[in-house]
Amino acid sequence: MENTMYGGQAPSPAYDYRVYDQVWQRVSPGTDPFAADPSAAGMTADVSAPPVPAAPEAPPPAVPAPRQEEVLPGADPNPCCMGTDAQESLEVLEGFMQEELAGSRCCQGLAARTRNRQAARLLCAAATEKRAAARDLCAAYFLITGTRYEPAMTLEHICWENMPQALRAFYHQEACNGLNYQRAADETIDPCLTKLLSRLSEQSYRRAEEMMGLLGKMVCC
Repeated sequence: MENTMYGGQAPSPAYDYRVYDQVWQRVSPGTDPFAADPSAAGMTADVSAPPVPAAPEAPPPAVPAPRQEEVLPGADPNPCCMGTDAQESLEVLEGFMQEELAGSRCCQGLAARTRNRQAARLLCAAATEKRAAARDLCAAYFLITGTRYEPAMTLEHICWENMPQALRAFYHQEACNGLNYQRAADETIDPCLTKLLSRLSEQSYRRAEEMMGLLGKMVCC
């Protein structure tokens, strides 16, 4: 290859672009490797941007867990038991509570005055059961309304000639209570209230039978 002389010395091959031209012509004939425009040099410019990785999909929004009070049965505004269906029986429940409390006080007072031990035990047991019945009725009232019922405290002074006459009065009262409880249970469509009233009806009838048995020992030979 022939080199141009500068000042009597041959330039360094690093600056002899003809050498690179000759090499380039062997690689890609007819193209200009130093063209400013790659398309003019017969080359295709790669102007495509590097691929951008896709952003990860956002997770679905988390659904907040229901609060504890929202999943409890008590959160239902109209539960299946002791709810709207039982509200029609509120006045009946109030009357039963008054009756049971008054009967309990009466039985307790008479048991304290009698000398008949069997009669005293029967009357004390009746007084205890009647107080428990009043508490159950009060609890049912609170379940239905959400408010406490404060029964009026009345003092009754009832005198009987003797114990048989007192047991006769108690028998009729308990038998009537059993009948009234069963009527109220049949009239309501609330299943839990029906169960409660039916149970109290059975208790009243049982106490009436117990008093009948004791009365038979006192008045019959």
